[in-house]
Amino acid sequence: MKNVCIITHKLKKGDGQGRVNYEILLAAHSAGYAITLLASECAPEIASLEGVTWIPVPVSGWPTQLLRNQLFALRSWWWLKRTSLVFDLVHANGFITWYPAEINSAHFVHGAWQDSPYNETRTEKGLKKAYHQVFTWINAVLERRSYRQARWVTAVSPNVAEELIGIGVDPKKIIILPNGVDVLEYCPRTAGRELPEFRKMNDVALFAGDLRSSRKNLETVLRALIVARSWHLIVLGYLEHSPYPDMVRDMDLADRVHFMGYREDVTAFLHSVDLLVFPSRYDPWAMIVSESLACAVPVITARTVGASFQIPANGGWILDDPDDYQSIAEFMQGYAQMSLSKRKEMATAARNSAMNLSWEIVSKKYVELYDCMSSNESDNCCHYFNMNSFLGH
Repeated sequence: MKNVCIITHKLKKGDGQGRVNYEILLAAHSAGYAITLLASECAPEIASLEGVTWIPVPVSGWPTQLLRNQLFALRSWWWLKRTSLVFDLVHANGFITWYPAEINSAHFVHGAWQDSPYNETRTEKGLKKAYHQVFTWINAVLERRSYRQARWVTAVSPNVAEELIGIGVDPKKIIILPNGVDVLEYCPRTAGRELPEFRKMNDVALFAGDLRSSRKNLETVLRALIVARSWHLIVLGYLEHSPYPDMVRDMDLADRVHFMGYREDVTAFLHSVDLLVFPSRYDPWAMIVSESLACAVPVITARTVGASFQIPANGGWILDDPDDYQSIAEFMQGYAQMSLSKRKEMATAARNSAMNLSWEIVSKKYVELYDCMSSNESDNCCHYFNMNSFLGH
């Protein structure tokens, strides 16, 4: 039996990176791998699986994320150095441990974010600015070290692959393995599945993301809403310390913008809207894009979003400039005037695109990589992985 060690902070469905590793672990377990998991949190259904050993790495109680991450990196390294177990491979996620890993998955590139024109820490002040700058700088330095140590580095999107090359990672060892989506949980709506409060509304769009940061770019969507006057907008995300409710009142949009707070029932909202509008200024992936496509909801997004490559020509729109509110308004107005048959065509294209990136397909690719790394063909693994295998070409 082959042994693999997976290192991630959290392994559960409700966490972005945690969900990716959740699906990879299940697929590897089904393929017969014995798995050791180093994580601070683990979903009970995973911890109880025969053949899975969870090694808790406690970090709670420390005052900052920076300290918690460093403590996790040291404790995981110390355990791996001391263990008598021999692993066929170790799979890490960015800089998460001081221990060298054969496979390292890049979900976010701090070195690229450090130099991004959309990095909002440039406008912060005082201790908050200093902390965020130190956090990003330390992670940028350490992730380069982690990627240099790895035999293969997986990137969740073409955008991330370009960023990895930009920070000096050898292009020959980068493999693009996108994130997946649960196509059973996120599925096209059927009659009566809409939320009652939005059932009678026409022209309803959705925005979901961090409302405490300008990075997700809700303000551009609001500007588009001033032009696209027939549209309502549902907004999901934590409202504490968010400037957007005041902005909506100042823009006289309070009757058309509906703040719903943080919600876990995202599927119900996707079944209640016509479009997702998500022109994030910087996003290595953005799960909400994949989830919307899986629900047969066309998407307006920007090239600055990693998942934008997934949107087919007739299943949504991709902006060159995430701040181009005029184009967003034009897309929304054009969709409002679209025939029912054309809308159905777009919905079908969106759903088909998501089916190419189901978790079943993506996690199987990771297991194939594990198999390749565990064989005598490890130097040729990149031959088995390319974007065409996901996009159906």
